[in-house]
Amino acid sequence: MFRPELTYDQKISRVSAAKTIMKNVENYTMDVSYGDSQRFSFEDNGTISLYHKSEKEKIPSTVLVWSCMSTINSTISRVDGRLDSAKYRNLLEEHVLPLAPQTTSHMIKYVHDWFPVHYSTAMKKYYGEHKNALILLDWPRCFGDVMPVESLWKQMLDELTENKIKVVSENELWEEIHKVWHKICTADFVLRRLNQVSVSLEQVVNNQGAYVD
Repeated sequence: MFRPELTYDQKISRVSAAKTIMKNVENYTMDVSYGDSQRFSFEDNGTISLYHKSEKEKIPSTVLVWSCMSTINSTISRVDGRLDSAKYRNLLEEHVLPLAPQTTSHMIKYVHDWFPVHYSTAMKKYYGEHKNALILLDWPRCFGDVMPVESLWKQMLDELTENKIKVVSENELWEEIHKVWHKICTADFVLRRLNQVSVSLEQVVNNQGAYVD
């Protein structure tokens, strides 16, 4: 995964954030869902990779996907074009809010990163309207190496690369993404990744804020 170089202050902030989360780490492992988006791309020779450049309305030879990871139920969806507030709201409506009735509290805890759409004015209004079912957990900046869904993207790409999967169209790319997601994102995988959160937090502290993946 692409990781920008951390500054000294960012490392200090990561250590502080890791220690804070560790005090109530069960919030991040029980009755919780993680959501993240990732754009996959393919080259002229069909080789698949993860796209980390700037987002535009239409980026040729790429497919944007979003996945929800939870011990209750995990899903993956294809997102047309860019991810905006309306599309993100629909994803939460379809894949995250339905998890709430299946928890003992009838509320689902949700974790996402600092992608701008997640904190748009429209989304903040949406969160307020659904505060009886959706609990947004604090997630630090520059914490992609601890985010369970990011490890899923990496493992999916490793699987595609190892099996020398090649594609020639965006629809073929989506088909391969969909297949490998179902192969990897099993209930056992999700449980292991959520249990890894506490381990990764300790590693952040022990590494003095450096990346742990």
